[in-house]
Amino acid sequence: MCRLSVLAALLGTVAISAEGAWAQAGSYVERLISGSSSIAPLRSIDISTRAAKRYAIVIGNSAYSAIPDLPNAHSDAAVMADFLRSQDYVVFHHTDITKRGFEDALRRILFDVDKDTEVVVFFAGHGFQIGSENYLVPVDADLDTVYDIPFEAVSLGSLVGIVGARARLQVVILDSCRDNPFAGKAVMTELGSDLRETKTGFASLAAPLNSMLIYSTAPGALAYDGEGDNSPFTAALVSEASAAPDAQIKDIFEGVRREVYQATQGRQIPWDSSTLIEPASFGIGAALSRPLPVNSSGTGVTRGLARIAEDVAEAPVLASGTVASVTIDADFVPEVEIGPALRNALDLAPTDQIEIVKGPESGRLVLPTGDRLRDVTGITISADEVDRLVLENTSVQVPALSLETGVLDDWLSLRVGGKDVGVGLRLRPTPCDFHAGDHLDPDGMGITRYPNEVEPETALAACEDALAIAPETGRFHYQKGRALLALRELDLAAEAFARAQDLGHARAWYALGGVELARAKQAGRVIDGKIPDDVLQLYARGVDEGDPYAFYALGRQLMRHGGTQAIEVEGYDLVMRSLEVGHTFAMNDLASFYLNKDNSYFDGERGLRYLRESASRGDIYGYNSLGIAHYRGRAGLEVDDEKAFELFRLASDSGHPTAPFNIARMYRDGRVRGGVDMNQAVVWFDEGLSRGHARSGYNAALHILEDRPSDYAPFDAAAFAAKSSALSGRYASKSADILNDLPRKLIDGGAQRLMVDLGADLAVDGAFGPASQAELQKLFDRHNAGTAETDPMARILQLAALTWRTNPFRIDLY
Repeated sequence: MCRLSVLAALLGTVAISAEGAWAQAGSYVERLISGSSSIAPLRSIDISTRAAKRYAIVIGNSAYSAIPDLPNAHSDAAVMADFLRSQDYVVFHHTDITKRGFEDALRRILFDVDKDTEVVVFFAGHGFQIGSENYLVPVDADLDTVYDIPFEAVSLGSLVGIVGARARLQVVILDSCRDNPFAGKAVMTELGSDLRETKTGFASLAAPLNSMLIYSTAPGALAYDGEGDNSPFTAALVSEASAAPDAQIKDIFEGVRREVYQATQGRQIPWDSSTLIEPASFGIGAALSRPLPVNSSGTGVTRGLARIAEDVAEAPVLASGTVASVTIDADFVPEVEIGPALRNALDLAPTDQIEIVKGPESGRLVLPTGDRLRDVTGITISADEVDRLVLENTSVQVPALSLETGVLDDWLSLRVGGKDVGVGLRLRPTPCDFHAGDHLDPDGMGITRYPNEVEPETALAACEDALAIAPETGRFHYQKGRALLALRELDLAAEAFARAQDLGHARAWYALGGVELARAKQAGRVIDGKIPDDVLQLYARGVDEGDPYAFYALGRQLMRHGGTQAIEVEGYDLVMRSLEVGHTFAMNDLASFYLNKDNSYFDGERGLRYLRESASRGDIYGYNSLGIAHYRGRAGLEVDDEKAFELFRLASDSGHPTAPFNIARMYRDGRVRGGVDMNQAVVWFDEGLSRGHARSGYNAALHILEDRPSDYAPFDAAAFAAKSSALSGRYASKSADILNDLPRKLIDGGAQRLMVDLGADLAVDGAFGPASQAELQKLFDRHNAGTAETDPMARILQLAALTWRTNPFRIDLY
């Protein structure tokens, strides 16, 4: 499809709703496929009000493992962090951050930042350009192969796009571009296989809407460390900004440019790119000159309680190695009024002064002051002010299954009257968050479960209980939808996701797209993998909200079905943006893309590099796909049955839907220790069928009939074929063919086998007489399944359908 027709089709779906959200989505898709150099979505900004929050990420990378150190980077970041704190920014200050650490910081932006936030990002460290893209270098970076860039460096374009999708306004400041640490190295960074050399300096990058990008030097030029504690650029920036914090940043930067030019005798000229549409300053005074917005996003900010823990057997040892003086139990929700419990636990006198030495890892301590929330980390407050302290919890990205007690342990460090005091925090998530929280959900609490880890009945009950108390909380509706989807209640899941979307939950757009995709598949509207445009529209709206799952979902479609190279490249950029925050689905998809020999972009080693990274992060789909690569010897790998079996088991043990089939055929073909074992093969085919894999059921039936494994009877083959035929796809049809060729006695014995599996008490002998028919009707009565069929074929198919209704498999895992 040509670019114009894609545009027309997608924009046509905007008419579904007259709401501004749809109009914005249409605008974004139009820009996305028009080859715009700016990758951030369009967004409506009311410049008559100021942003409610001020947020900063400050990074200083000095001690590199494989390339030269940068002596000033730590002190540059430290002085910038101190300045921003003095202006009431919430500052997250990192030193010597790794690639995984960068991913954590980007994820934190997703969760902490919203449309009412001004963001400053400051980076001091190595950086370089490749082609038209710029990269920031983590301290553990080492470009060993041409495929390493996505896992060793951080794309500036992705960083700016991620922040721009979530924030109202962003200022990105880069004190980088020292000598190129990877001079002469060639790497792959584009969709195709072109090798590009790393170059000194940064290339010019167009700033997204309401952004300012500030570079310490001109495009392609060097920046200097200087001879003092700080670089000439950072020294000038902090000096100029401190002298006039309420001045507009663009005016401050003019002074910085002049000062750096003079300090370096004209060898370094700072550069900027700006699309600011409202006044921007570092100082809080200028921000207060405009009123706060009065509207709410409706994402369900809920208040929780804190109390002194009463059941602590002994004082816990904190992560710092100190012993907690007191322990406080608190709800792990966005806001907790922790002050009264903290004051009582510490038994504070009215004259006590309390210094907040270290805040919690899972959030921050804030003090409501007028219309602002003031971060109190690093400052001293009075005992009276302690009463008003609020614990703001943020998304933590902790696997729920790693919390054995269901409690997240955290701590904070105080100094009271000159004495250090450790305070343990036992943060308890709501059951809905614990049982149904999603990965990388911008509006979630970050207690996460992959679809295979959700226990749907438990999750559904927990979220219904949560909604009875807080019906306007978007994340509870979204998480309820996850449980319903796992229970195959597609329509009810769609209702829950739609309600979550109404309440401003960003991930709901992706989830609604998934529901519509499932319906499109059922209706035969997905042709050769290309999904309908109305589904793309939902994903595009999720992209506009900054959801990494939507980046991946829309990007993979544009990569494969964009119609032009420009659109395919835009799709690749979206998938890479998802990868930048550690989304393993993006890694798996890029692996599949590059391992496809029918694809003009085929690059086997590149595909394997993505698979290895995914598997190293424990992704079940990465395990299974890498296992297949070893099983088949793909992309130049030597066949390694032992490694393949190990990976298939890892995938299967965590719920992968088709990994049991792969294990089964290894037993069938004698590619395991001990050789051929048909009994074990059928055991694993049975496991695969129980997860909804029709090919597993077909193979179980076929091999029972052909190979006669000792642990199974021909009646079992009929039961397997019936269950498989009740599914969909080619192997369901092939299973029906097997069933149609069986004699009546085997069909009747298969029906009896299914009855026993459903709880009936009768012999499986193939003699289906009046007693069996009466037992069948009793079984149907217990399950409210209506009148039992008497025709043998209709009867066994009716039993197969009841089996799936009673034991549903997880469609959300496919």
